Amino acid sequence: MIFKKILHGYRGGIKRKRSSHTSFHLDGGFNLILDLPICNPPKTFSSKWMDYPFTEPGWFESNYSQIGHARYIPVCEYYWFYYPIVPTPFRGELGHLRLNFMVEKITEDVSNVDELGDAILSKYNEYYNSSIIGKYLLGYNTEIIESVEEFSACRTTPLNEEEKKELVQFRINKGGFPIINEFEKKTYNNVDWVKIKEIRSEGMKKKYFYATLLNKGFYLLANFTLDTNMSHSGKKWYKDAEASIPRLMEGIKLEFLDDTEKT
Repeated sequence: MIFKKILHGYRGGIKRKRSSHTSFHLDGGFNLILDLPICNPPKTFSSKWMDYPFTEPGWFESNYSQIGHARYIPVCEYYWFYYPIVPTPFRGELGHLRLNFMVEKITEDVSNVDELGDAILSKYNEYYNSSIIGKYLLGYNTEIIESVEEFSACRTTPLNEEEKKELVQFRINKGGFPIINEFEKKTYNNVDWVKIKEIRSEGMKKKYFYATLLNKGFYLLANFTLDTNMSHSGKKWYKDAEASIPRLMEGIKLEFLDDTEKT
């Protein structure tokens, strides 16, 4: 065991031989069945609701949470932390992989995964590039553009258009939300998913979004977040965590009950 830790270069992470079997009833028409490695460190699952009646009029609007562009109903969270082999003062975890399941609402008339992928990308890109700047990072890239214009105007020699463009892109790549243009289609356990990758903070923060339709108005999202603490994305633990994501998706099953159609 110690030799394996030394070989890997870290402690913690995903324990492949141990799993957590959990299921959630979504709106009475869907069962989300999870067979995933236990959290590291371990946690006890708790659910705010026994059922998630998100299609009931007004229920979603009365109960959603919001982070950035996403308005969602949280379902559950898994996480796996990675630690240095030898603990030392002032050093916490190397980083972690976090998995959040949530239900999101969609306003477009969407009937397949291709349309779902297009709708999610449009929602993401339009939100952060909105001409209106507001709460929850609305129009955050626009705010960056305006800050560069102000910076240029205060200089004795203002930046030219090319210099401003380069500085805007640098700041967006470093702390903003670069435009996402592509998605992939994946199938796990006979369920079609849209896969979208978000890379922020010059590659130091990555998210993998896997989305599948529940019905025309809602979709399920499996949100994988890779984050570093006392480390960077070139380390062995990070590569192992990233490579584990497809295997974790194999442990996610969505059961559509007889009285509910996917479309």
